[in-house]
Amino acid sequence: MRNETYNFEIRTLVAQFVDALNDIVISRYNNAVDKEAQDKIHCNFIYAPKTRTLNDLVNPAKHIKPPIISANISSINRSVGRVFNKLEGPYYNLGPEERGVAKPLQPVPVDIGMNMSIITRFQSDMDQIITNFAPYNDPYITVSWKDPSTNYEIRTIIKWDGNIAFEYPIDIGPNTPYRIIANTSFVIEGWLFKLAESPAGKIYNINTTFNAVSSLNARYEELLADSDEDNTDYFTVSGRPFLRNIIPYTTIPCIADRLITVDGLWMDTLCGLYVSGSPGVFSSTYLYDPLSGNTSISALYPAFSGIAVSAWDAPSDSIMSFTMPSAVSAGYIDIIAYNEAGYGFLTEDAIRPTNNPYVSGTSEYTSYVEYQHPSISGVRVESFYYYCS
Repeated sequence: MRNETYNFEIRTLVAQFVDALNDIVISRYNNAVDKEAQDKIHCNFIYAPKTRTLNDLVNPAKHIKPPIISANISSINRSVGRVFNKLEGPYYNLGPEERGVAKPLQPVPVDIGMNMSIITRFQSDMDQIITNFAPYNDPYITVSWKDPSTNYEIRTIIKWDGNIAFEYPIDIGPNTPYRIIANTSFVIEGWLFKLAESPAGKIYNINTTFNAVSSLNARYEELLADSDEDNTDYFTVSGRPFLRNIIPYTTIPCIADRLITVDGLWMDTLCGLYVSGSPGVFSSTYLYDPLSGNTSISALYPAFSGIAVSAWDAPSDSIMSFTMPSAVSAGYIDIIAYNEAGYGFLTEDAIRPTNNPYVSGTSEYTSYVEYQHPSISGVRVESFYYYCS
């Protein structure tokens, strides 16, 4: 209760309600036959109870005249039907610059009751105002605003109860102005937000070990005794990009606009893309250290030299394509892709170790060579200079 959680939610929701109804314009017609508009009048909108509005009408200092729409909050109720659960809220990515995730708690759904009264002098004005809002609240309208913690879009429903009650003057004095009053109500389905917890750090790598044992039991000490280097496998789950293969894996010097397609993982999360060539392949290269500002993983990803690629297309998390910069000499080109979790090299990620299918000790086992994609050497630049003539 000591946490201040005022996010202007009620004020924002009421302002949205007022804005939705504060642009009603009625017309004054010459007669009922021609139905030609002679004048247009903007309907005043006042946030106040009906009784206060009526008092202001008879006060000469207020200078307000009908037609008037007045509205005020009548109630705020917790909406039981819209309660999600008592679990904590989801995590939201704050972006690569923030290096963290937000954890807002589940908001409380509330129904805000709104009373609305329409005050006019003429029945035709009342009819026009009703036909301005009633056909579009059938039975609700939707407004859009932002979550105060994550800035994500929220859509709120404003429901009309569908009823309009009229008050006609019956016994009035000779100096009492004639006024028609129509009363109706709405419900705004809104939210009250709790104070968001402090941002949590992101997990970039998960290191896992697997132990091959003959049987499983509930005794951890026995399982631990059976584990050793021979039956332990190490596996790392990482959020950095992986570049597994590339098409085509050859190019020619001074040929521009060569489209390169990369098969990999996390391609749709890239923050940058670079190409790095062996000495002489490019006329000039530059030193890049994109993760120097992230102290959590900067030591794992040092600076490298290359050329930045300004644009790429990643229609999915496994495919990415870009235009290869033209080379000036023969050699090999490596592809470097990075996101906020790290970066990957084509020449490293393309390695796919395979098991030797032959029996140990045989000549086939000794001479067996693992098959690897040609892209483990990068993109090969051929020395076909006559293509440049």
